Amino acid sequence: MRNDEFKSSCFKFIIPHSAFRIAFFLCVSVVLPSLAQKKEAPRLFPVRQDGKWGYINNAGQVVIAPQFDDAWDFADGMAYVRAGGRRGVIDQTGNVVIDLQQVDFAGRFSEGLAPVQTGGQNPRRGFIDKAGKLVIAPQFDAVEDFLEGLAVVMVERKYGFVDKTGRVVIKPQFEKAYPFHDGLALVIINSRHGFIDRRGKVVIPAQYQNAYHFSEGLANVKLGQKYGFIDKKGKVAIQPQFDFTGTFSEGLAPVIVDGKYGFVDKAGKVVIPPQFEWTDGFSEGLAVISEKRKYGYIDRTGRVVIAPDFDTALPFSGGLAKIYMKGKHGYIDKTGSFVWKPTK
Repeated sequence: MRNDEFKSSCFKFIIPHSAFRIAFFLCVSVVLPSLAQKKEAPRLFPVRQDGKWGYINNAGQVVIAPQFDDAWDFADGMAYVRAGGRRGVIDQTGNVVIDLQQVDFAGRFSEGLAPVQTGGQNPRRGFIDKAGKLVIAPQFDAVEDFLEGLAVVMVERKYGFVDKTGRVVIKPQFEKAYPFHDGLALVIINSRHGFIDRRGKVVIPAQYQNAYHFSEGLANVKLGQKYGFIDKKGKVAIQPQFDFTGTFSEGLAPVIVDGKYGFVDKAGKVVIPPQFEWTDGFSEGLAVISEKRKYGYIDRTGRVVIAPDFDTALPFSGGLAKIYMKGKHGYIDKTGSFVWKPTK
């Protein structure tokens, strides 16, 4: 199973394409800058060749030869792989640094810890550190990645938060809870959406029919039949007027009007008129868009800079974007040129 295809609710929640595929990809990589300002290792990207997975750099050069049956994206300098019955975590040289024998599965590292789960009919979830040590014993029904120092956990269908020692800092009590963003976490209480602070105190009442996490100081919420944005005090910042909205990224947020996707700025001004079938929001200056069921990219002016020629396309990350054509996947740079032609 490839990293972008993992759909376990333990680690990632995806809003269906028909609603708005942008919002909740929670398996994220959070890389903290080194205090010594050390030069970061080059980004590596998983590729598949002749049925095996390996890794390339952003120049398209193979740096870890295809040899794995499964290979995930790198996060915090480490990646989950599987070769036959052997499962482990490798570093960017391709060496297995954690041999996963004590757990059945490990997710992506975030803030130095990775979620793991045991096997069997009643799998438990916990966390390991980069040495492979179980620092939070598998004991939860479900977990999310650590963000802003806390992780969502589920116990008996109630959601709360633990810190990196495994201490419960916000007891499981919510119908649903999502990771902290901008110091606040989205929770569901009595089927309504609101926000809590790090003490677990409800600071924005659960009054919305739908809502999404804060990003760049604003959160998109549903009021009545329309979507708009609130600030961190719960005050309406952009009046509800859209059929749907995504989260802000790089100063712009996707919106839907009459079935078409465009973008607004933080003042609520439409800066890219709704005209696309779909979008995934901006990343590294470009946004994925869909036209006639094909995918390409636009710049911040709304100009199509990479023609929609792909069956599927993902946001740019590390200077490259993964695309799919006829069941094969490859990577393009920001000019639209292949650095790795689609392979299978």
